[in-house]
Amino acid sequence: MRFPTLVALILMALLPPGLSASEAGDYRVAITPLVGYRMGGSFDAEEGNDEVSLDDDAVVGLIVNLPAERVRGDDYTEWELYVSRQSVGLDDAPAGVDPGLDIDISHVLLGGTYVGAGAGASYRPYLAAGIGAAHLSPDDSGYSSDTVFAFGVGGGAQLFPADRIGVRLEARVLGSVIDSDTSIFCRSDSEGAACAFRASGDILWQWEVFAGLTARF
Repeated sequence: MRFPTLVALILMALLPPGLSASEAGDYRVAITPLVGYRMGGSFDAEEGNDEVSLDDDAVVGLIVNLPAERVRGDDYTEWELYVSRQSVGLDDAPAGVDPGLDIDISHVLLGGTYVGAGAGASYRPYLAAGIGAAHLSPDDSGYSSDTVFAFGVGGGAQLFPADRIGVRLEARVLGSVIDSDTSIFCRSDSEGAACAFRASGDILWQWEVFAGLTARF
């Protein structure tokens, strides 16, 4: 079982069981498959002073929301599980690193949303935040994978022209906490042990924009 699937199942099992439709809405769960575009992220080469930037590339994912409670007026909150994956290449790989190396970056975040009143029930602005883990895995099986603490903050709008089907538009900032003194993506073979990168700071920052089709049940 792949890392995002396993962690998603664990986190879903930890969510409050048996939530019924609340004052926040007449649904028990909202599911949003998403597609988007993620930008940013850089590492330092293990040897030399070269900085390696990640390419900008597509991201796919899934968001699951459960109604929590009404805050005031028509504002309400939701529990949220955010799962995403990006397969990204390197921009100008330094000497000693395969320029065709791709890195799969998977995020699993547990948090919530604060949904505002907006202009009627069909349009609602919201804020979202979550904490969890990021799994960084090179597509070369010779390199090790790394799992680190991660967080995300975003905002956008929910558009519901129909009661059960709507659209979610969001911009989100993601941070993966990596110790700047730690080497990552290491390998050990007949030629010896080596690492491809080290962190270029304490946090790997990425930005994304995405759209999703939301179905409420």
